[in-house]
Amino acid sequence: MNSFLNILKSLLQIPFFRQIWVLWKTITAGWRIYLEEPVPVDEITYSREAASIPSFGFFFLLISATIIATLGLLANSAAVIIGAMIVAPLMNPILSMSFAIVTGNWRVYKRSLVTVFLGVFCTILCAYLLAILLPIDTVGSEIIARTSPSLIDLGIAIAAGAAGSFSLTRKSIASSIAGVAIAVALVPPLCVAGIGLGIGSELSANIGQVKITNLSVAEGAFLLFLANLAGITFTACLVFLSQSYGNLKQAFQSILIWLLIIALLSGPLSHSLWELFIYSRVDIEIQKLRSEHPEVKQKAHTDHISVKLEGDTAYITIITIAPKGLLTEEYRQNARQKLFDALSNMGVKSMDIVLKTVPVEIEEHQLISK
Repeated sequence: MNSFLNILKSLLQIPFFRQIWVLWKTITAGWRIYLEEPVPVDEITYSREAASIPSFGFFFLLISATIIATLGLLANSAAVIIGAMIVAPLMNPILSMSFAIVTGNWRVYKRSLVTVFLGVFCTILCAYLLAILLPIDTVGSEIIARTSPSLIDLGIAIAAGAAGSFSLTRKSIASSIAGVAIAVALVPPLCVAGIGLGIGSELSANIGQVKITNLSVAEGAFLLFLANLAGITFTACLVFLSQSYGNLKQAFQSILIWLLIIALLSGPLSHSLWELFIYSRVDIEIQKLRSEHPEVKQKAHTDHISVKLEGDTAYITIITIAPKGLLTEEYRQNARQKLFDALSNMGVKSMDIVLKTVPVEIEEHQLISK
């Protein structure tokens, strides 16, 4: 280190390098890296103990967030759902649980776990009751988007857990916890699970003539929550340990359990990710076909694409809105073959495809004043 500083001082004696250094200081206004000290362990322990308590304020905010999120999901409003994410306090007991693991404070760990469990139950119950009371049986894209989690969602949870836990260790960035809550979205998936259970045995999706079962909605949404919970808890433990809170020896067993949970969740999540890749490939091939047929591109619209994988068989449903007679048998046969050729390169051995065309009438009028 001393030799490096001596070399740097020698370079600054040269006029050219000295002028660059002066210019750099002028432009940056004396900018330099600020190494902030971590929050004292006693202080963060006190805040985590307080956050682990299932207080009246916690449940008041959680129920409010649940109502906002449920109504936003039913109204298919992304802005309202984001607002609910900011209000929801569910991230706090999860981070308290992670901090308790690394510090060996099992009293706080158990209390945090109970708080999270009660919060989950309360959220699903409130969303369920709202879904029963409201005369709605059609769901939109905001609900559908939370029924098929993938490894991407787990990656988001891992990054959010790192950001959220690190923000607790530095006073200057403590306010960023709200942004973390928006990124990871704990309450909306639980609300989707409650909506799925509450609306009925069969839901309609306003993405065409598509039917989805309430159990598939509830299971998919709850899987997303579990992925978020496991990703946040595991990564938060690692971040707290890296900041010298607690020690690895006493936390090793609990961290290993959460790692095992992540491994178990990775199976269905990786399957959903592969379905997402297949979906993207199908969408790309459809766009190529539309580009090759200008009339189809101009007058037809692909309303919905769904992909399900069972083994090496792809079950695909495509709903298209088009004038009657526009999509000829030759066009549909060409589309089927091109889709199968593209998916075969991705390991799909067989394809079961349903092409639905919703007919529309197009009228063109031109009025000219006399």
